[in-house]
Amino acid sequence: MFHTPGTRSVRARWLMEEMGVPYDLKTLVYDGEYFASEEFRKINPMGKVPAFYDGDTLIIESVAIMQYVMNRYGPTELDVPANDTEYATYLQWLHFGESGMSGYIAVSFGHTAQVDPYKVSEEFDAYCRYQVDKAVEMLETRLLDREFILDRGFSAADISTGYALMFAAVCIGTTYPSKVSDYLSRIMARPAMQRALNGIPAEQLSMIA
Repeated sequence: MFHTPGTRSVRARWLMEEMGVPYDLKTLVYDGEYFASEEFRKINPMGKVPAFYDGDTLIIESVAIMQYVMNRYGPTELDVPANDTEYATYLQWLHFGESGMSGYIAVSFGHTAQVDPYKVSEEFDAYCRYQVDKAVEMLETRLLDREFILDRGFSAADISTGYALMFAAVCIGTTYPSKVSDYLSRIMARPAMQRALNGIPAEQLSMIA
């Protein structure tokens, strides 16, 4: 798997660490010019990480990689079967970490960092941050009477959503209410997560509350 510390490839790496699935990691320093090059776009046509190869099979979406690995190399308790009463909640949060949070965070981060392709109006930046805040509020409510998203315990939904929380804290300075803050601290302390975070500067991780 092609990986850059701090990017969405953390999700896939974290999952494989939790599952104990062996993988070959090719760590790249973020380089927008190289990622846009024809050379790298032969690896990932979108010019991004992750780029996950299983033989000749390529998957470039972090949550899709997670689902592929769980189904291909499971079974694993991180996944939830379709006949489980929490299946719908699991699917919602598994995908919400990306579709409901990370896209907005990425736009706001790129805009704040003055990266040309991400520059938007201040109004749209505020809209993105508002969407993140709404997601955090929904998660706070979900965590009022449980330690993880599901009653059954830690799952891939926590990996997907937990990465988004880390991304927002580090990159756009999002702060969290008590339940979400405690939840983030709890999942960040997992040994598999710590291994997945290898390569992220300590000063960035210290920003996460």
